[in-house]
Amino acid sequence: MTRQFGRARLILLLLVAIAVGAGGFVAWKIRARSPHPTSDDQFSLPPFSESRYLNTGTEAHYIGTAACAKCHRDNYLSYLHTAHSRSLAEVDPDAEPPDGAFDHQLSGRSYRVYRKDKQLRHEEVLRTAQGQDVTRVDLPVRYRIGSGHFTRTYLVEIDGFLHESPITWYSSRSKWDMSPGYDFADHWGFDRPVGASCVSCHAGRAEAVDGTLNRIAFQEQVIGCENCHGPGSLHAALRRSQNLAPKAEDLTIVNPARLPRPRLEAVCGACHLSGPATVALRGRTADDFRPGMPLTDYRIDYRFDGVEELMTVAGHMAQLRKSVCYQKRESLTCLTCHDPHAGDVPKNETAFYRQKCLGCHTVEACSLDQVQRLAKDPTDNCLICHMPRGATEFPHLAFTNHRILRNPVARPPGLAPGRALLPSDSSGQAPNLVPTDDNIQLSPLDRQRNLGLAYFEASGNPVYVRSGYAGAFHERALQLLEKVDAAGLADGETAGALANLYWEKDHALAAVYARKALQSSHLSAEARVSSLLKLAGMDMQDRQFEAAGRHLAEVVRLQRAAGDWYFLGLCYLQQNQPSQALPALQQSLSIRPDRSAVHARLAEAYRLLGDDQRATEHREKANWLFKEHGD
Repeated sequence: MTRQFGRARLILLLLVAIAVGAGGFVAWKIRARSPHPTSDDQFSLPPFSESRYLNTGTEAHYIGTAACAKCHRDNYLSYLHTAHSRSLAEVDPDAEPPDGAFDHQLSGRSYRVYRKDKQLRHEEVLRTAQGQDVTRVDLPVRYRIGSGHFTRTYLVEIDGFLHESPITWYSSRSKWDMSPGYDFADHWGFDRPVGASCVSCHAGRAEAVDGTLNRIAFQEQVIGCENCHGPGSLHAALRRSQNLAPKAEDLTIVNPARLPRPRLEAVCGACHLSGPATVALRGRTADDFRPGMPLTDYRIDYRFDGVEELMTVAGHMAQLRKSVCYQKRESLTCLTCHDPHAGDVPKNETAFYRQKCLGCHTVEACSLDQVQRLAKDPTDNCLICHMPRGATEFPHLAFTNHRILRNPVARPPGLAPGRALLPSDSSGQAPNLVPTDDNIQLSPLDRQRNLGLAYFEASGNPVYVRSGYAGAFHERALQLLEKVDAAGLADGETAGALANLYWEKDHALAAVYARKALQSSHLSAEARVSSLLKLAGMDMQDRQFEAAGRHLAEVVRLQRAAGDWYFLGLCYLQQNQPSQALPALQQSLSIRPDRSAVHARLAEAYRLLGDDQRATEHREKANWLFKEHGD
């Protein structure tokens, strides 16, 4: 956490200690810096909002769900029936779906799931038309993501780095198939890195190791008590002291049910508010968020202005906010229908949710009479019409639409899942991004910075590349971030984005911004890796292969990716160092064995080392891969 507190905070904690010692507890109001920066304060880090809860600051630390269960046994036992309690786990082969195999026509690869030596293993094979193996990756699976209600996706751990498996189990079809985002010809294979931001909504607490991108330490695997209630150290200490006055409100722990709706939504929205882009505020990360605080103190989420989007896997809150029910009734929240301490599916699901609807609406208010309703659905299920299940951006996944439509709206036929619909005038212009929540507490410069980074993120999204919007998003990001940089804002993320945005048109200027980004004390692992790669690219272009190799050596420490190891091996070859090139290229091949360029360079390294047999083997594979797959 990067949050800083002043003298007032320290005084407050002393007062709390006195109150605890005296047997009483008071509802203290915690104040951070002024929530509205002046024009002279535009370069200061964004301010924090006030909170009445004491565990929203850095003085409180996490103690884990097991510690909570010692006193809250009943809540813990009911929690074990929820999907949150099964969000991520180490793989138990005996508890996983059965073995299976399938072919993926688009990529020409074959996949197999099997068990061996008490391990669940995932295998990917590329074969010739005659059935001869060209490449094979066969790895034990380390983690399972998902409760299994919809899917089970798997992670492999190699050399301490986490990667996603291309194989997922789809519960609704009882079938193994390609993982979400993999159903195209040149997919990731086992090369897709899984960073802390990828698993933050599946794990209780996940932290990157030594600033790396995808070496992850799980402090708590499953989504637990403190994900919703905040860190529990102050609460546990107070309860052990037994000094809380009778009937006094305990402000050492957040009770989400007592939060005003915007801050309750922040707790749920940390994972269930998904849009085209999410940008962390300067000096913070989205993972810094603590329950009881506004989500906008840590990150800004964006949506398309005036554009209706298809349902997304994590877009429940965005859908709900568009509902007239939500807009007219302040008491309607996520907790209205979802009890986080109970199982996800009631015994009589239809009756349960129907009763929720009838808490506000009468049966007579329905525009269909009972005969029509029962003809449509014998259970008279309100959700069939008003919250229908529909396709998401991922194939094979259908989720309940939380829009609570008064009348079902037909979607245009043939629209690819996840693609944003065009505005009503169908002008074809790329839609505008706007903040999902009010961000007026930020300076104009920070708002401009965040919007520029949002357009930069959207410009790299394959969905918007396919829809033809990426180019417009790229130019908008460039224009906004150039102004932010010209204003003198020292921000590593802005500089890193500009390095990417300039790369295609001006390598030298991109390198200037990459160096500027790397000087920042607040720089994400993604931006650091990207900036190092830009500098390595410039050095290789200038034939400064030794300097490029130093940058790449740092990159392979931060992430495990086939391309990085390939270029490192190439730098060694250009310096006539085949003995050093060989292990780098072999590492690249172990990650992505289906790249013709890697086999070609390995052939060169083996030839220089006098191993003609292996040189010939890799040259033949390089030729076949290039002919059949273009790479």
